[in-house]
Amino acid sequence: MPASTTIILSFDMETDIGSWGSTTRGISEGTGAILDVLRRRGVPATFFYVGREAAAHPDAVLAARDAGHEIGCHTMFHETVGRPVYDVPVGGFMLDHEIDARLELATTTVERVCGRRPVSFRAPRLFGSSAMLRTLDRLGYLIDSSLPAYAHGRSGQPYHPDADDWTRDGAMRILELPPFFDMDVAARTGVDRGRDQWPMMRLKGPQWFADLSSRMAARVPAGEEAVLAVYLHPWEYVAMPQTMRCDECSITFDPFIWEGTGTPALQGLDRYIATMQERDCAFTTMRDYAVRARS
Repeated sequence: MPASTTIILSFDMETDIGSWGSTTRGISEGTGAILDVLRRRGVPATFFYVGREAAAHPDAVLAARDAGHEIGCHTMFHETVGRPVYDVPVGGFMLDHEIDARLELATTTVERVCGRRPVSFRAPRLFGSSAMLRTLDRLGYLIDSSLPAYAHGRSGQPYHPDADDWTRDGAMRILELPPFFDMDVAARTGVDRGRDQWPMMRLKGPQWFADLSSRMAARVPAGEEAVLAVYLHPWEYVAMPQTMRCDECSITFDPFIWEGTGTPALQGLDRYIATMQERDCAFTTMRDYAVRARS
């Protein structure tokens, strides 16, 4: 068993159903409800903000900041700043030489709204790259949580990446903390998103997700700290539609996108936190963990 288990709750603050929607009900309606759960349970979290959404919703940003939570960065426009892991035909793929300027803009935008420079980052859809990590390192970020470890043969535990291959151990200053995944599910050919943790808290329930968290923590070598990065979205805490309409088409979503959103998801988040507290788990932010890991 690990010496201790630390959980980092994180929310990707983006448009509704991030890769597909243009509305922001999750931020405008869901943030307050999420903050209520966190306040009731007395735990901190990291809110990764898209720069555009931070500028459009400064009150939500400041509400999270003033409640003691961390504000991180989630790109400028929810664009893709890395290599695709699975097929999503949206997102505005960027060339490596474009990443520097775009992430610098995103960083300064979030800083202007929040009043504090972000030091934690997550790439949309977990589509990251070595070029992205090099830019984050240059910009002074302490930690990134973008690697889809299930697609790269790694565990969900933190490491310092290699500057030429972010999926390998190296000597960069920045720390990589992949969102944890279900290592008990055998990998199939290709990228198997069935091993991903998201959206299992919502689909299988908080007790199942708590048991998954404990099982994955138990895989950490005895005497070491297990660190579990949990990734969620504000729109999950507002009832989402089964279809969306835009000027050129209607989109009908697979059920896993909208099932259990709204009140059931909020209740599930509350129950998950309570269960992990009963199991003596600690909660922290990305920033605070990275600072502690450096000391």
